[in-house]
Amino acid sequence: MSKVSVVRSRDKPTDQEVYGLVKKSIDLLGGIQKYVKPGDTVALKPNVVTGEGAGPGVTTDKRVVAAMIKLSNEAGASRVMVVEGAGYFTKTSRALELSGIKALAEENGAEIVDVDNSPIVKVEVPDPLLIDVVEVSKEFMDADVRINMPVMKTHDQLSVTLGVKNLKGVLPRYMKRNFHKIGVVKGILDLNKAVPVDLTVLDAIVAMEGLGPSFGPKVELNTIIASADIYALDRIASRIMGFTEAELDYLVEAAANGIIDLGQEPEVVGEPVSSYTYRFERAPTGMEFAEGVTVISDGACSACHGTIHSVFYDLEQMKKMGEIRELVIVVGSNAKVPKGLTNKPVIMGICQERNQHKGCYAVGCPPNNDKMRAAISEACGLD
Repeated sequence: MSKVSVVRSRDKPTDQEVYGLVKKSIDLLGGIQKYVKPGDTVALKPNVVTGEGAGPGVTTDKRVVAAMIKLSNEAGASRVMVVEGAGYFTKTSRALELSGIKALAEENGAEIVDVDNSPIVKVEVPDPLLIDVVEVSKEFMDADVRINMPVMKTHDQLSVTLGVKNLKGVLPRYMKRNFHKIGVVKGILDLNKAVPVDLTVLDAIVAMEGLGPSFGPKVELNTIIASADIYALDRIASRIMGFTEAELDYLVEAAANGIIDLGQEPEVVGEPVSSYTYRFERAPTGMEFAEGVTVISDGACSACHGTIHSVFYDLEQMKKMGEIRELVIVVGSNAKVPKGLTNKPVIMGICQERNQHKGCYAVGCPPNNDKMRAAISEACGLD
């Protein structure tokens, strides 16, 4: 039976208390010495999805990262690395700097590995569901100990992003994009087959609900969850968020392919799951966006759909959604631009490059929010 530890502070934890929460979560699993031996090289994989909006609930709490660096050193690690490849819209080097992770690592004697500017190695996937070979950070793959450090968040493409999804950050940028084009659910399952981790430590001190992984409201849980079994951790963490396994496509797919057994219950030690009663607001995932908006989508990947949701969130915060009338967004490699439209449509992404002259074009794969806002403003005559 896989063991998952759940540790919680009743009040907002201080810096020292965060270290204590992380240590206790691992002590309940047998202690850091169970995972890190003297002389080991340790690779820590936090979630630094972006630098612009970095902070609690978006990126892994710097205090949690600092605690893992300290614990690894206390166990006798000879080298500790913080390995990350950021999201689509921010260079990893900038994200690591703006988030404060780069400075924190340097202060604590750890090295930074920018996946976008480091060697990549090809790794065969055993019994692949979708991909025979994945390309991942060589330094992460070569480490003696790999520790995954996600943030508890809802997600506009996978409902939640926890341990399994967070590992996507060890992929080079072009392969991340490819995952969303060919199938992110099976893609992340193949990635986790090829690149197993020794321990996952989930930052749920401040979590995120709603429009995750970057723009949703924050939820203060003051919690750390840890497990050597990444799927067991995701199952327990998602229950704490108010999800069932049946709601999460990647867990259903993993069970259908014999990767996990949903009939086998993980053992929870520490704080009981029943003490968490708050149900997280779900991320918007459908194609209904707002009154006055029509999205023509055929062949679009989940990354573009997620961008549409996030840009409308931006416009809501700017009090601009009430000014949008008869907006048409055309997205996806197979989508066609309708004839006879009253307004120019927004033509979205490089898959629609052939139609860029037929409307207000937002270039990118996917376009970033700035480009989408500019195209929507042009199409709707927003100030």
